[in-house]
Amino acid sequence: METKKKKIKMVTFPPQANFGTSLQSYALYTVLRKMGHDVVFIYNGHETLSFGIKGTIKDILKNNLPSSIVEGIRRKKRKKQLSTAKNSSYKDSTQDVKLHIPPQIIPLANSEWRFWISKLPFYEQVYKFIKYRNRQWRKVYSFTFKDNNFQMERIYTAKQYKKIVEDTDLFITGSDQIWNPYCCGFNSMLFLEFVKDKKCISYSSSIARPSFPPEVEERAKEDLRKFQHISVREQSSVVLLQNLLGRNDIQLVVDPTYLLSKDEWMEFGNRANLEFKIPSKYIFCYFIGFRRVEYSAMVEDVKDKTGINDVITIDCVNGKINYGNGILYKDGGPYEFVYLLSHASMVCMDSFHATVFALKFGIDFVHILKNDGDGNQSSQNLRMYDLFSRYKLLYKLYKKDSTEWLRPVDWSTVNNIIKKEISESMTYLTNAINF
Repeated sequence: METKKKKIKMVTFPPQANFGTSLQSYALYTVLRKMGHDVVFIYNGHETLSFGIKGTIKDILKNNLPSSIVEGIRRKKRKKQLSTAKNSSYKDSTQDVKLHIPPQIIPLANSEWRFWISKLPFYEQVYKFIKYRNRQWRKVYSFTFKDNNFQMERIYTAKQYKKIVEDTDLFITGSDQIWNPYCCGFNSMLFLEFVKDKKCISYSSSIARPSFPPEVEERAKEDLRKFQHISVREQSSVVLLQNLLGRNDIQLVVDPTYLLSKDEWMEFGNRANLEFKIPSKYIFCYFIGFRRVEYSAMVEDVKDKTGINDVITIDCVNGKINYGNGILYKDGGPYEFVYLLSHASMVCMDSFHATVFALKFGIDFVHILKNDGDGNQSSQNLRMYDLFSRYKLLYKLYKKDSTEWLRPVDWSTVNNIIKKEISESMTYLTNAINF
Protein backbone atom coordinates (compact mmCIF):
# COMPACT_ATOMS: atom_id res chain seq x y z
CA MET A 1 0.00 0.00 0.00
CA GLU A 2 1.38 3.40 -1.02
CA THR A 3 1.67 5.73 1.95
CA LYS A 4 1.17 9.47 1.51
CA LYS A 5 3.69 11.52 3.48
CA LYS A 6 2.11 12.97 6.63
CA LYS A 7 3.21 15.53 9.19
CA ILE A 8 3.15 13.51 12.39
CA LYS A 9 3.74 14.58 15.98
CA MET A 10 4.76 11.69 18.21
CA VAL A 11 3.90 11.96 21.91
CA THR A 12 5.37 9.62 24.51
CA PHE A 13 7.84 9.66 27.40
CA PRO A 14 11.08 11.41 26.38
CA PRO A 15 14.30 9.35 26.48
CA GLN A 16 15.88 8.86 29.89
CA ALA A 17 18.13 6.45 31.79
CA ASN A 18 15.32 3.92 31.77
CA PHE A 19 16.40 2.23 28.56
CA GLY A 20 13.08 0.59 27.73
CA THR A 21 11.48 4.02 27.68
CA SER A 22 14.25 5.39 25.45
CA LEU A 23 14.23 2.48 23.01
CA GLN A 24 10.48 2.23 22.54
CA SER A 25 10.38 5.90 21.51
CA TYR A 26 13.37 5.38 19.20
CA ALA A 27 11.72 2.37 17.58
CA LEU A 28 8.38 4.02 16.86
CA TYR A 29 10.04 7.20 15.60
CA THR A 30 12.33 5.17 13.33
CA VAL A 31 9.49 3.07 11.93
CA LEU A 32 7.41 6.15 11.13
CA ARG A 33 10.38 7.76 9.38
CA LYS A 34 11.02 4.55 7.41
CA MET A 35 7.38 4.73 6.27
CA GLY A 36 8.23 8.11 4.72
CA HIS A 37 6.59 10.49 7.18
CA ASP A 38 7.78 13.82 8.58
CA VAL A 39 7.97 13.10 12.33
CA VAL A 40 8.60 15.42 15.28
CA PHE A 41 8.82 14.14 18.86
CA ILE A 42 7.09 16.64 21.18
CA TYR A 43 7.19 16.60 24.96
CA ASN A 44 6.04 18.63 27.94
CA GLY A 45 8.11 21.63 29.00
CA HIS A 46 7.35 21.26 32.71
CA GLU A 47 10.83 19.81 33.08
CA THR A 48 12.94 22.97 33.11
CA LEU A 49 16.03 24.16 34.94
CA SER A 50 14.16 24.48 38.22
CA PHE A 51 13.24 20.82 38.13
CA GLY A 52 16.75 19.87 37.12
CA ILE A 53 18.22 21.81 40.02
CA LYS A 54 15.77 20.17 42.42
CA GLY A 55 16.75 16.73 41.09
CA THR A 56 20.44 17.54 41.44
CA ILE A 57 20.01 18.61 45.07
CA LYS A 58 18.02 15.45 45.81
CA ASP A 59 20.73 13.30 44.24
CA ILE A 60 23.47 15.03 46.21
CA LEU A 61 21.59 14.51 49.48
CA LYS A 62 20.69 10.91 48.63
CA ASN A 63 24.28 10.03 47.75
CA ASN A 64 25.87 11.69 50.76
CA LEU A 65 23.42 11.33 53.64
CA PRO A 66 23.57 8.15 55.77
CA SER A 67 21.28 5.41 54.40
CA SER A 68 19.32 5.37 57.68
CA ILE A 69 18.33 9.03 57.17
CA VAL A 70 17.38 8.46 53.51
CA GLU A 71 15.21 5.48 54.48
CA GLY A 72 13.65 7.54 57.28
CA ILE A 73 12.67 10.25 54.79
CA ARG A 74 11.15 7.65 52.48
CA ARG A 75 9.13 6.08 55.31
CA LYS A 76 7.88 9.49 56.40
CA LYS A 77 6.77 10.30 52.85
CA ARG A 78 5.01 6.96 52.54
CA LYS A 79 3.31 7.42 55.91
CA LYS A 80 1.99 10.79 54.76
CA GLN A 81 0.61 9.24 51.55
CA LEU A 82 -1.16 6.50 53.49
CA SER A 83 -2.55 9.03 55.95
CA THR A 84 -4.04 10.98 53.05
CA ALA A 85 -5.57 7.80 51.65
CA LYS A 86 -6.92 6.14 54.81
CA ASN A 87 -10.42 7.61 54.61
CA SER A 88 -10.94 6.60 50.99
CA SER A 89 -13.64 4.00 50.39
CA TYR A 90 -12.42 3.20 46.88
CA LYS A 91 -11.61 -0.42 46.17
CA ASP A 92 -10.27 -1.61 42.83
CA SER A 93 -12.72 -4.03 41.23
CA THR A 94 -10.12 -6.73 40.63
CA GLN A 95 -7.48 -6.03 43.25
CA ASP A 96 -7.61 -6.02 47.01
CA VAL A 97 -6.75 -2.37 47.48
CA LYS A 98 -8.01 -0.90 50.75
CA LEU A 99 -5.95 2.28 50.84
CA HIS A 100 -6.19 4.42 47.76
CA ILE A 101 -3.76 7.20 46.88
CA PRO A 102 -5.12 9.45 44.11
CA PRO A 103 -2.84 9.77 41.07
CA GLN A 104 -0.97 13.00 40.38
CA ILE A 105 -2.52 15.15 37.65
CA ILE A 106 0.05 16.66 35.27
CA PRO A 107 -1.49 19.61 33.39
CA LEU A 108 -0.53 20.86 29.97
CA ALA A 109 2.49 23.11 30.03
CA ASN A 110 1.60 26.80 29.90
CA SER A 111 4.42 28.93 31.26
CA GLU A 112 5.66 31.97 29.37
CA TRP A 113 8.56 32.54 31.75
CA ARG A 114 9.86 29.00 31.25
CA PHE A 115 9.57 29.48 27.50
CA TRP A 116 11.62 32.71 27.58
CA ILE A 117 14.20 31.23 29.92
CA SER A 118 14.65 28.39 27.44
CA LYS A 119 15.52 30.97 24.76
CA LEU A 120 18.45 32.41 26.70
CA PRO A 121 21.78 31.72 24.95
CA PHE A 122 23.23 29.78 27.88
CA TYR A 123 20.11 27.80 28.73
CA GLU A 124 20.88 24.56 26.89
CA GLN A 125 24.42 24.43 28.24
CA VAL A 126 23.25 24.96 31.82
CA TYR A 127 20.32 22.55 31.37
CA LYS A 128 22.67 19.89 30.00
CA PHE A 129 25.14 20.45 32.85
CA ILE A 130 22.45 20.07 35.52
CA LYS A 131 20.22 17.32 34.10
CA TYR A 132 22.85 15.33 32.21
CA ARG A 133 25.31 15.47 35.07
CA ASN A 134 27.07 12.11 34.81
CA ARG A 135 28.46 9.96 32.01
CA GLN A 136 25.36 7.76 31.73
CA TRP A 137 23.03 10.74 31.36
CA ARG A 138 25.42 12.39 28.91
CA LYS A 139 25.10 9.27 26.76
CA VAL A 140 21.32 9.65 26.96
CA TYR A 141 21.74 13.29 25.92
CA SER A 142 23.82 12.32 22.86
CA PHE A 143 21.33 9.57 21.95
CA THR A 144 18.44 12.05 22.19
CA PHE A 145 19.82 15.30 20.78
CA LYS A 146 23.13 14.69 18.98
CA ASP A 147 22.98 11.36 17.12
CA ASN A 148 20.21 12.21 14.61
CA ASN A 149 17.85 9.73 16.25
CA PHE A 150 15.05 12.28 16.79
CA GLN A 151 13.77 15.69 15.87
CA MET A 152 12.73 16.94 19.33
CA GLU A 153 10.56 19.89 20.36
CA ARG A 154 9.87 20.86 23.96
CA ILE A 155 6.50 22.56 24.60
CA TYR A 156 6.11 25.28 27.22
CA THR A 157 3.03 27.33 26.31
CA ALA A 158 -0.54 27.18 25.02
CA LYS A 159 0.59 29.21 21.99
CA GLN A 160 3.07 26.48 21.08
CA TYR A 161 0.38 23.82 21.38
CA LYS A 162 -1.93 25.81 19.11
CA LYS A 163 0.78 26.27 16.48
CA ILE A 164 1.69 22.58 16.59
CA VAL A 165 -1.91 21.52 16.07
CA GLU A 166 -2.19 23.82 13.04
CA ASP A 167 1.00 22.36 11.52
CA THR A 168 0.18 18.66 12.01
CA ASP A 169 -1.79 16.07 10.04
CA LEU A 170 -2.06 13.57 12.86
CA PHE A 171 -0.85 12.77 16.35
CA ILE A 172 0.41 9.39 17.55
CA THR A 173 0.77 8.45 21.21
CA GLY A 174 2.68 5.48 22.50
CA SER A 175 4.18 3.26 23.53
CA ASP A 176 5.08 2.54 27.18
CA GLN A 177 2.89 3.12 30.24
CA ILE A 178 1.77 6.57 29.14
CA TRP A 179 -1.84 5.91 30.21
CA ASN A 180 -1.01 4.36 33.58
CA PRO A 181 -1.90 7.10 36.12
CA TYR A 182 0.41 5.50 38.69
CA CYS A 183 3.46 5.32 36.45
CA CYS A 184 4.23 9.02 35.97
CA GLY A 185 0.89 10.57 36.85
CA PHE A 186 -2.16 11.32 34.71
CA ASN A 187 -0.42 13.32 32.01
CA SER A 188 -2.78 15.58 30.04
CA MET A 189 -0.35 15.82 27.14
CA LEU A 190 -0.12 12.05 26.74
CA PHE A 191 -3.92 11.90 26.46
CA LEU A 192 -3.72 14.61 23.75
CA GLU A 193 -5.99 17.03 25.61
CA PHE A 194 -4.57 19.90 23.53
CA VAL A 195 -5.68 18.39 20.20
CA LYS A 196 -8.96 19.72 18.79
CA ASP A 197 -9.98 18.43 15.38
CA LYS A 198 -6.87 16.63 14.13
CA LYS A 199 -6.55 12.87 13.80
CA CYS A 200 -5.44 10.99 16.93
CA ILE A 201 -3.92 7.50 16.94
CA SER A 202 -2.47 5.44 19.74
CA TYR A 203 0.15 2.81 19.06
CA SER A 204 0.76 0.23 21.78
CA SER A 205 -0.11 2.59 24.62
CA SER A 206 -0.01 0.81 27.96
CA ILE A 207 -2.34 1.18 30.95
CA ALA A 208 -0.93 -1.83 32.85
CA ARG A 209 -3.94 -1.80 35.18
CA PRO A 210 -7.39 -3.41 35.12
CA SER A 211 -9.14 -0.03 35.57
CA PHE A 212 -8.64 3.71 35.86
CA PRO A 213 -8.90 5.15 39.38
CA PRO A 214 -12.21 7.01 39.93
CA GLU A 215 -10.59 10.46 40.11
CA VAL A 216 -9.55 10.28 36.43
CA GLU A 217 -11.87 7.70 34.86
CA GLU A 218 -14.33 10.18 33.31
CA ARG A 219 -11.51 12.44 32.20
CA ALA A 220 -9.71 9.53 30.53
CA LYS A 221 -12.97 8.46 28.88
CA GLU A 222 -13.55 11.94 27.46
CA ASP A 223 -9.96 12.21 26.23
CA LEU A 224 -9.93 8.79 24.56
CA ARG A 225 -13.21 9.36 22.72
CA LYS A 226 -11.46 11.64 20.24
CA PHE A 227 -9.02 8.89 19.16
CA GLN A 228 -10.00 7.53 15.77
CA HIS A 229 -7.74 4.50 16.19
CA ILE A 230 -6.67 2.93 19.48
CA SER A 231 -4.18 0.12 19.95
CA VAL A 232 -2.73 -1.03 23.26
CA ARG A 233 0.00 -3.31 24.54
CA GLU A 234 -1.96 -5.65 26.84
CA GLN A 235 -5.10 -7.72 26.33
CA SER A 236 -6.31 -6.46 29.71
CA SER A 237 -6.16 -2.90 28.32
CA VAL A 238 -8.20 -4.00 25.30
CA VAL A 239 -10.94 -5.21 27.62
CA LEU A 240 -10.73 -2.11 29.83
CA LEU A 241 -11.13 0.31 26.91
CA GLN A 242 -13.83 -1.75 25.19
CA ASN A 243 -15.92 -1.51 28.35
CA LEU A 244 -15.04 2.12 29.12
CA LEU A 245 -15.63 3.47 25.61
CA GLY A 246 -18.21 1.01 24.32
CA ARG A 247 -16.01 0.25 21.30
CA ASN A 248 -15.13 -3.06 19.67
CA ASP A 249 -12.26 -1.77 17.52
CA ILE A 250 -9.58 -1.57 20.23
CA GLN A 251 -6.62 -3.56 18.91
CA LEU A 252 -3.78 -5.43 20.59
CA VAL A 253 -0.38 -4.70 19.02
CA VAL A 254 3.23 -5.36 19.95
CA ASP A 255 5.56 -2.85 21.55
CA PRO A 256 7.35 -0.80 18.86
CA THR A 257 10.72 -2.32 19.79
CA TYR A 258 9.49 -5.50 18.06
CA LEU A 259 9.05 -3.63 14.78
CA LEU A 260 12.76 -3.22 14.11
CA SER A 261 14.56 -6.38 13.02
CA LYS A 262 17.18 -8.23 15.02
CA ASP A 263 19.82 -7.04 12.54
CA GLU A 264 18.72 -3.42 12.96
CA TRP A 265 19.04 -3.72 16.73
CA MET A 266 22.43 -5.41 16.42
CA GLU A 267 23.60 -2.50 14.25
CA PHE A 268 22.21 -0.10 16.86
CA GLY A 269 24.08 -1.91 19.65
CA ASN A 270 27.32 -1.77 17.70
CA ARG A 271 27.32 1.98 18.32
CA ALA A 272 28.16 1.21 21.98
CA ASN A 273 31.22 2.70 23.60
CA LEU A 274 32.15 0.25 26.36
CA GLU A 275 34.76 1.27 28.91
CA PHE A 276 35.69 -2.32 29.82
CA LYS A 277 36.24 -5.73 28.23
CA ILE A 278 33.28 -8.09 28.52
CA PRO A 279 33.66 -11.77 29.49
CA SER A 280 33.04 -14.43 26.86
CA LYS A 281 30.09 -15.74 28.87
CA TYR A 282 28.08 -13.70 31.37
CA ILE A 283 24.73 -13.06 33.01
CA PHE A 284 23.30 -9.65 32.15
CA CYS A 285 21.19 -7.97 34.86
CA TYR A 286 18.78 -5.08 34.45
CA PHE A 287 16.52 -4.15 37.36
CA ILE A 288 14.39 -1.03 37.57
CA GLY A 289 12.42 -1.88 40.71
CA PHE A 290 13.50 -1.95 44.33
CA ARG A 291 13.14 -5.60 45.44
CA ARG A 292 16.88 -5.64 46.04
CA VAL A 293 17.03 -8.58 48.45
CA GLU A 294 14.95 -10.73 46.09
CA TYR A 295 17.01 -9.66 43.07
CA SER A 296 20.28 -10.56 44.80
CA ALA A 297 18.98 -13.96 45.84
CA MET A 298 17.74 -14.65 42.30
CA VAL A 299 21.07 -13.75 40.69
CA GLU A 300 22.97 -16.03 43.09
CA ASP A 301 20.49 -18.83 42.33
CA VAL A 302 20.91 -18.31 38.58
CA LYS A 303 24.71 -18.35 38.90
CA ASP A 304 24.55 -21.58 40.87
CA LYS A 305 22.13 -23.39 38.57
CA THR A 306 23.57 -22.24 35.23
CA GLY A 307 27.26 -22.39 36.18
CA ILE A 308 27.79 -18.89 34.73
CA ASN A 309 29.95 -16.96 37.19
CA ASP A 310 30.45 -13.59 35.50
CA VAL A 311 27.71 -10.99 35.95
CA ILE A 312 27.26 -7.54 34.40
CA THR A 313 24.64 -5.21 35.87
CA ILE A 314 23.84 -2.02 33.99
CA ASP A 315 22.68 0.73 36.30
CA CYS A 316 19.25 2.29 35.96
CA VAL A 317 17.44 3.71 38.99
CA ASN A 318 18.30 0.77 41.20
CA GLY A 319 21.83 2.02 41.82
CA LYS A 320 24.85 0.93 43.83
CA ILE A 321 23.99 -2.80 43.89
CA ASN A 322 26.66 -5.04 42.37
CA TYR A 323 24.59 -8.16 41.80
CA GLY A 324 26.44 -11.46 41.79
CA ASN A 325 29.71 -9.78 42.81
CA GLY A 326 30.30 -8.93 39.15
CA ILE A 327 30.61 -5.69 37.21
CA LEU A 328 28.33 -2.77 38.10
CA TYR A 329 28.27 -0.63 34.97
CA LYS A 330 27.12 2.86 35.92
CA ASP A 331 28.07 4.59 32.66
CA GLY A 332 26.01 2.60 30.16
CA GLY A 333 23.58 4.30 27.80
CA PRO A 334 20.97 2.98 25.32
CA TYR A 335 23.57 1.61 22.87
CA GLU A 336 25.48 -0.18 25.64
CA PHE A 337 22.25 -1.65 27.02
CA VAL A 338 21.39 -3.25 23.69
CA TYR A 339 24.95 -4.45 23.05
CA LEU A 340 25.40 -6.07 26.47
CA LEU A 341 22.01 -7.73 26.41
CA SER A 342 22.45 -9.04 22.86
CA HIS A 343 25.81 -10.67 23.73
CA ALA A 344 24.77 -12.19 27.08
CA SER A 345 24.41 -15.90 27.78
CA MET A 346 21.58 -15.32 30.27
CA VAL A 347 19.46 -12.31 31.24
CA CYS A 348 18.03 -11.59 34.70
CA MET A 349 15.51 -8.75 34.79
CA ASP A 350 12.32 -7.24 36.15
CA SER A 351 11.92 -5.04 33.06
CA PHE A 352 9.27 -5.40 30.35
CA HIS A 353 11.58 -4.16 27.62
CA ALA A 354 14.58 -6.23 28.72
CA THR A 355 12.28 -9.23 28.32
CA VAL A 356 11.24 -8.10 24.85
CA PHE A 357 14.88 -7.75 23.78
CA ALA A 358 15.74 -11.18 25.18
CA LEU A 359 12.90 -12.57 23.05
CA LYS A 360 14.08 -10.53 20.07
CA PHE A 361 17.66 -11.84 20.30
CA GLY A 362 16.68 -15.40 21.29
CA ILE A 363 18.62 -15.31 24.57
CA ASP A 364 17.70 -17.40 27.58
CA PHE A 365 16.30 -15.39 30.48
CA VAL A 366 14.47 -15.42 33.77
CA HIS A 367 12.14 -12.64 34.88
CA ILE A 368 11.31 -11.60 38.43
CA LEU A 369 8.17 -9.53 38.96
CA LYS A 370 8.85 -5.88 39.71
CA ASN A 371 6.16 -5.67 42.40
CA ASP A 372 5.91 -8.16 45.26
CA GLY A 373 2.11 -8.01 45.42
CA ASP A 374 -0.41 -8.08 42.57
CA GLY A 375 -2.89 -6.26 44.83
CA ASN A 376 -0.77 -3.12 45.15
CA GLN A 377 -2.52 -0.25 43.36
CA SER A 378 0.74 0.72 41.66
CA SER A 379 1.61 -2.85 40.69
CA GLN A 380 2.80 -3.30 37.10
CA ASN A 381 2.69 -7.10 37.18
CA LEU A 382 -0.41 -7.38 35.00
CA ARG A 383 1.49 -6.47 31.83
CA MET A 384 4.04 -9.24 32.47
CA TYR A 385 1.37 -11.90 33.01
CA ASP A 386 -0.18 -10.75 29.76
CA LEU A 387 3.11 -10.91 27.84
CA PHE A 388 4.17 -14.33 29.11
CA SER A 389 0.69 -15.81 28.64
CA ARG A 390 0.72 -14.87 24.94
CA TYR A 391 3.92 -16.85 24.40
CA LYS A 392 3.15 -19.63 26.89
CA LEU A 393 6.22 -18.64 28.91
CA LEU A 394 4.75 -18.16 32.38
CA TYR A 395 7.30 -20.68 33.66
CA LYS A 396 10.00 -18.05 32.99
CA LEU A 397 8.72 -16.05 35.97
CA TYR A 398 11.19 -16.67 38.77
CA LYS A 399 10.17 -18.56 41.90
CA LYS A 400 12.84 -19.22 44.47
CA ASP A 401 11.65 -22.75 45.29
CA SER A 402 11.30 -23.84 41.68
CA THR A 403 13.58 -24.73 38.80
CA GLU A 404 10.88 -24.40 36.11
CA TRP A 405 12.55 -21.24 34.82
CA LEU A 406 15.46 -23.41 33.63
CA ARG A 407 13.24 -25.00 30.97
CA PRO A 408 14.48 -23.98 27.51
CA VAL A 409 12.31 -21.76 25.34
CA ASP A 410 10.70 -23.26 22.24
CA TRP A 411 12.05 -20.48 20.06
CA SER A 412 10.40 -21.76 16.89
CA THR A 413 6.92 -21.45 18.42
CA VAL A 414 7.64 -18.10 20.08
CA ASN A 415 9.16 -16.61 16.92
CA ASN A 416 6.19 -17.69 14.81
CA ILE A 417 3.80 -15.98 17.22
CA ILE A 418 5.91 -12.82 17.26
CA LYS A 419 6.22 -12.79 13.46
CA LYS A 420 2.42 -12.90 13.13
CA GLU A 421 1.99 -10.19 15.77
CA ILE A 422 4.48 -7.90 14.01
CA SER A 423 2.69 -8.32 10.68
CA GLU A 424 -0.70 -7.52 12.24
CA SER A 425 0.74 -4.56 14.13
CA MET A 426 2.33 -3.03 11.03
CA THR A 427 -0.94 -3.47 9.14
CA TYR A 428 -2.77 -1.66 11.95
CA LEU A 429 -0.26 1.21 11.99
CA THR A 430 -0.31 1.64 8.20
CA ASN A 431 -4.10 1.57 8.00
CA ALA A 432 -4.53 3.88 11.01
CA ILE A 433 -2.29 6.50 9.39
CA ASN A 434 -3.77 6.22 5.90
CA PHE A 435 -7.50 6.11 6.74
